[in-house]
Amino acid sequence: MAAFSNRQTSPARRIWELSGRLGLHEVVVVVVSFLIYFVIRGAVVDRAGEAMVRGIRLIELEQRWHLYYELEMQSWILDQYWLIKGMNWVYFWGHMPLVIVVAVWLYVWHRKAYFVTRNAFLASGAIGLVLYWLFPVAPPRLIPFAGFIDTMAAFDRVGYNAQEAKAFVNPFAAVPSLHFGWSLLLGVIIGWVSRHPISYAFAIAWPTAMFFSVVMTGNHFILDAVAGAIVCAAGLGIALALARYLGWPNLEPATEPPN
Repeated sequence: MAAFSNRQTSPARRIWELSGRLGLHEVVVVVVSFLIYFVIRGAVVDRAGEAMVRGIRLIELEQRWHLYYELEMQSWILDQYWLIKGMNWVYFWGHMPLVIVVAVWLYVWHRKAYFVTRNAFLASGAIGLVLYWLFPVAPPRLIPFAGFIDTMAAFDRVGYNAQEAKAFVNPFAAVPSLHFGWSLLLGVIIGWVSRHPISYAFAIAWPTAMFFSVVMTGNHFILDAVAGAIVCAAGLGIALALARYLGWPNLEPATEPPN
């Protein structure tokens, strides 16, 4: 009994249980995974010529399919300073900052949905990394003489400098657009777990805003967003299949510490 009592009250066990309640285990898993994602994503940046050629070919493909509206869409905001700032804001703050906020909300209030969402993000990110490495594509803003304006560089230096950190950013990781794909994934998850008219409105409005943002800021083509939606749908499918195969995870806030 004494040994059992000591085990229950030992400092190591208390720290373990506290970390479980606060989700620190999960923070480590997610942070390490995203660091690996960004480091690898930013490491494959030496194929600029290949990326430019693919960007031009993407323009030609959209023209053949009558989808090349990016220049026209960007022109809608260029005479309106606050529309430009608004699209820049959605592009920057609606990506990783929003992902973190929603992740915390899901972990606290919807633990099962959190684990599915986490796995969907990790799976879609892994697919995206493979595609970035195999098929680097330049975004519209970097294609010479295409006529696009980099609104982040011209009107939002703070966000631009953050997204251009050389150690983590690959400027030729345009296809798929996980900016759009992950916003769509967040919308689906929030609508699924909340099932409230406001959440349904968010599930439609936020991915729509992000779609216009990625295009109007000159960061993605329309087909980039389509590819992002497909990749994230695949990631969600993998996460749901994994949940069905393994069963829902143990949702107790603290697990047994290792021996």
